[in-house]
Amino acid sequence: MKRYRTGGLFLILILAGALAGGWFGDGVRAGGEADDAAQLDQLLKTFSEALATVESNYAQEVDSDELLGNAIHGMLNTLDPHSSYFAAPDYSKLREEQQGQYYGLGISIRPERPGTGRIRIVQPPSEGTPAARVGLRHGDIISRVNAEPIDDWTVDEVISKLKGPKGTTVDITVERPGADKPIDLTVERDAIPIYTIRYAFHVRPGIGYVRIDRFSETTSDELDQALAKLDAENLDGLILDLRNNPGGSLRQSIEVSDRFLEREELIVSTRGRGGELEQRYRAPRGRSYDYPMVVLINRHSASASEIVSGALQDHDRALILGETSFGKALVQTVFTLDDNRGLALTTGKYYTPSDRLIQRPYQGGNYDWENTEDEELADEVHLTDAGRKVFGGGGIKPDVVEKSELLPKLAARASYRNLYYFFSGKLIRGEVDTDKNFSYAYETVSHWPEEKQEELAGKLTIDPKGRAMELFRDFLKEKDIEFTEDEFEESRDVMANRLEREVFLAVFGESRAMRVTLEIDNQVQRAIELMPKASALFDKAQQAKNDD
Repeated sequence: MKRYRTGGLFLILILAGALAGGWFGDGVRAGGEADDAAQLDQLLKTFSEALATVESNYAQEVDSDELLGNAIHGMLNTLDPHSSYFAAPDYSKLREEQQGQYYGLGISIRPERPGTGRIRIVQPPSEGTPAARVGLRHGDIISRVNAEPIDDWTVDEVISKLKGPKGTTVDITVERPGADKPIDLTVERDAIPIYTIRYAFHVRPGIGYVRIDRFSETTSDELDQALAKLDAENLDGLILDLRNNPGGSLRQSIEVSDRFLEREELIVSTRGRGGELEQRYRAPRGRSYDYPMVVLINRHSASASEIVSGALQDHDRALILGETSFGKALVQTVFTLDDNRGLALTTGKYYTPSDRLIQRPYQGGNYDWENTEDEELADEVHLTDAGRKVFGGGGIKPDVVEKSELLPKLAARASYRNLYYFFSGKLIRGEVDTDKNFSYAYETVSHWPEEKQEELAGKLTIDPKGRAMELFRDFLKEKDIEFTEDEFEESRDVMANRLEREVFLAVFGESRAMRVTLEIDNQVQRAIELMPKASALFDKAQQAKNDD
């Protein structure tokens, strides 16, 4: 355990933050400089004495790093729900996500079962990654790392051992379903990109779908690639999915908005302490594609995703569909502190182009979730460019409310037990007798040209009334899942979709598997239906601009 005989570490951390961002000086200038400086010196002295007293006299040895972290967390919790302190490991992870890459193997994993460190690879490794180069596959179980059994490890411990500097190696033991014995592999670590846009494809002829998971330093470049892939100039419509997007880089939210707005249109403005206007951010280039857009949001869409959806809504550039967003309009500045620690501090608030503050009220670190999609706050009514009413004060409220449908009970229970994955494994290993050769596709598809894969995909669908589903019914009973015939019928279509998704994930990869998932996604299907309404909105906005 690290021990510090004085409280000087805390002072060093605060001063490092001051040098990185300048907020320390602002605090001193808030009142009389001499008085405030003297008061701050006294507070720091008191804290140092308290820390030193605890270190020297507490009944048992203490971890000073942990004490320090708890003290800073306590201080920040009195401010707002989002100002945060990051210890060194957490800060390193934050920087990886912001920069869009890390060094490791390039695998997506989950525990083989709760409480074990053994991990299962749950997606085919992307081409060119270290994992793909050594032949790791969807379904492989990593049981040893550097010859050590990992049954008693935590997943975080496993991940920390698999990551490492570029060019270094790690030895792993893999148990592969259907293989006679474990496989020993040596994998050389390499840079692994963390993509924020993993899905970009057509959900209907002429209608594109792009999902942004979060906003990092690479998002706008990824978006350019996604739009090029979709032949954006010739689209009839675009669905931009920002559901469950927690936000991220303010600069990237501006860059993404810029792709769809006209040059110099306002995207967002920020105000600092006291409400003074600090900065207006406008579309620097503007790329106004002539296609309608529907943007999907939900309760977990926050921060940067609300900047994008708010800007597109206020300029009537897109129809917003789904559920009211989270309501986080706080500008977070990340300060680098001493010893690779970090501090995310609220330094302002942002406002949409119609001057909406969409920050949800909070008190004592808790958010007010009483506001609903139907509530119109009289003091927060604003107008879009075309004169439509929009509302602030509690997240971005969608133009069209469409709640996400819950899974039927039996389908949800099968998902919780991971039974779709296990049964799809039987299908692709040929362990059950169906009318389709899933195992042949699994073994050979990677060598087929894309057009041939398209043809194969149509032959591997799971018919809700077919033999595979009847075998899955028996499988559920084998796993002691109790259900009535009515419950099975209620869940039949959803379970067939989930099985098909797992098969497509194993055979074709993430993108095609997501396309299967979206076939029963009620919000996406509703977005497709509403594309003509989005087109009418776009035309109205263009007419309003021409009239001006």
